[in-house]
Amino acid sequence: MKKDIDVSFVMTVYNKEYYLPSVINALINQTGLENPEYIFVDDVSTDRSVDIIREMTKGLKNVKIFANTENRGISVRINQGIMAAEGKYTRMLDSDDIFPLDSTQKMKQLAEELSADMVYGCFTKTGKEPQELEHEFMTDNFTYDFGKDALRTVLNGRFTRMGQLIRTEVLQKAKGADERVFIQDESIPLRAAMYAHGIVKIHDNVVLVPKELGNFSGNKVQLDNDRFMAYCYMILDNPHLPADIQKMLYSRALSAYWKFVKKTSFCPYLKPIFFKYLASKIYKPMPDIAYLKKMQKVFLDLPNVRRIKNPA
Repeated sequence: MKKDIDVSFVMTVYNKEYYLPSVINALINQTGLENPEYIFVDDVSTDRSVDIIREMTKGLKNVKIFANTENRGISVRINQGIMAAEGKYTRMLDSDDIFPLDSTQKMKQLAEELSADMVYGCFTKTGKEPQELEHEFMTDNFTYDFGKDALRTVLNGRFTRMGQLIRTEVLQKAKGADERVFIQDESIPLRAAMYAHGIVKIHDNVVLVPKELGNFSGNKVQLDNDRFMAYCYMILDNPHLPADIQKMLYSRALSAYWKFVKKTSFCPYLKPIFFKYLASKIYKPMPDIAYLKKMQKVFLDLPNVRRIKNPA
């Protein structure tokens, strides 16, 4: 790891030529950084995405562009970038996320002042064209919360959007996203928080989302699947976690499965999951591993859910 690199930006890319000029403009104009690194990981785009990245970063130092030849999916590609990061901190983004120009500087300052390994913030779906957002700044008097216990803080809140700043050694120790889960939003904060000391949640926008031309959020079953799988694998992979954390993870898994059943079943309120979901709201039970695996099989058998090709 190069100690002189303060922040590594890791962007996954797939057919986002419309957004990239504004996204990259906001990225390379981030204020207050001494020596940033820019890592772009393309998942075999068929448009001009890679050409635009090369054109806009020509002459910049610390640029890595991975133009892959096999489509593997978001989690695999974000991990490719994470493992290549050499900065003290890594900040991840999708190729349609626009960062307020001072957001990285302020996140890094809080990380240093509070000795926090993870810093998150809010995002807003603006409905605006990307060109309208590339010169935005954060508000001057934002508030924030600090949690010493990163994993319990994540499980008691919502930390599911890209744009987070995480100490690189923590992120790499956690091995980034769970590659068994297609969309990485849930798994990265969970896995990183297991190794992190301290987390900050900023109550201001650190990510601005422009008008969306199409993304995976339209596939609600995919989102239910990926949320469930992130919690399911955390439970199965880490049986020695403290009991209260196991209970919170199981409650989240039940909630994701219940949302799926409500969308896809006739008379969902008569099904066992409804009563298990209610019970998890009244008192958080320890994971029922047999029932967890039963729910997992239902998701794994779905025909129209995207999976990572050849996960690690």
